[in-house]
Amino acid sequence: MIYRETGQFKPSYKSDTAVFPIAQDRWVVIFFVAILALVVPFFGTEYLFQAILIPVLIYSVAAIGLNILTGYCGQLSLGTGGFMAVGAVACYKLSTAFPEMNLVVVLMMSGLITAGVGLIFGIPSLRIKGFYLAVATLAAQFFLNWLFNKMRGSKTILPRVR
Repeated sequence: MIYRETGQFKPSYKSDTAVFPIAQDRWVVIFFVAILALVVPFFGTEYLFQAILIPVLIYSVAAIGLNILTGYCGQLSLGTGGFMAVGAVACYKLSTAFPEMNLVVVLMMSGLITAGVGLIFGIPSLRIKGFYLAVATLAAQFFLNWLFNKMRGSKTILPRVR
């Protein structure tokens, strides 16, 4: 992990792009993740889950999405926060409107709703790239922020802040 293999001789693309190219590193990471998955649920407090672990998992999913878009595709998106907000609001509304619905179904449906909103902003942006794509996604971010701030009240998307 602190060290790397020497040389540039990789026999395949899979071995060249491996996150942990050394087998010993893979086993150490698998061991620590398994220990964390088995120990933390039994000894973790409610504060640890609500204030630390769940936000870390949410932001790591957003970071993985940005890594795919920026690292592998070479495009820059500044509207990730807006689409995260759409998913959060959709999950909130679905779970409060249908409390008997399974959480996995709610998460899948909120993901589909977010994908639909992404398509609404993405279809007009198909032919642009670089700086213009960054500006278009930033505009989507500001529009979604404006929408969520304007749509508060008893019969709208979000409850009124007290």
